[in-house]
Amino acid sequence: MTQAIGSILPSSNRTVERTTTAILRHFPALDACYGRITYYGAGIGQPAEGYDTEEYRRVAWHLSHAKVEVVTWNGTKGAGHGLDTDRALCAAMSEAAGCPATTAAIDTWRILQRLGARRLGILTPGSTAYAEGAAKGLGGELAAVRTLGLTDNFASSEVPAERIIAAVRDLAKEGPLDAILLWSTNLPGWTTMAPLEAELGIPVIDSTAAGVWGCLDILGIDPTPAASLGRLFTLGR
Repeated sequence: MTQAIGSILPSSNRTVERTTTAILRHFPALDACYGRITYYGAGIGQPAEGYDTEEYRRVAWHLSHAKVEVVTWNGTKGAGHGLDTDRALCAAMSEAAGCPATTAAIDTWRILQRLGARRLGILTPGSTAYAEGAAKGLGGELAAVRTLGLTDNFASSEVPAERIIAAVRDLAKEGPLDAILLWSTNLPGWTTMAPLEAELGIPVIDSTAAGVWGCLDILGIDPTPAASLGRLFTLGR
């Protein structure tokens, strides 16, 4: 039987499953299972100050029935609250699932540490304040930001790649930047990472892809079969 990751995503997300499936084509011995927590509109279903931990615990427990070997919350919210909030969530999910747990925010922090990246450019569907909180929570400096003016989480999934590319090019003009973050797991940005990195010479980190990378890292799986998708997949142990 193949190994499996368990991915928890917002109920309004249309991107995590597609991105994860595309990345895992490079890892035929790895499968993915999915569960959803209530999160739609402008954050409806989760408290503004943190998480409804019991809902995550229940979904993680359900994923354990499929024998997953790692559980991830593939969402970015936790960075704005400080990563200790996500670490506490991981402890709850891990206990419920009986396996290690991680989040896209924690994984992005780990990627930035390995890159030595501190000056960040952030593209976010939301507000500048959201980006500022994320940069601080990730231990970086917000050197440049572009916002898309979206408040409905579902709307992020409808942003075309061309708009993401144009926004990242604008961010790069405000350099020097150590890395650029596509900061929403509902932004369909994974296909833009490698082309933009080749063009700009700056690591571009799609948050959903970061969440998949984190699962590979926890499982001790060499990420380099997916290196053509972006620099983050060259970051082994």
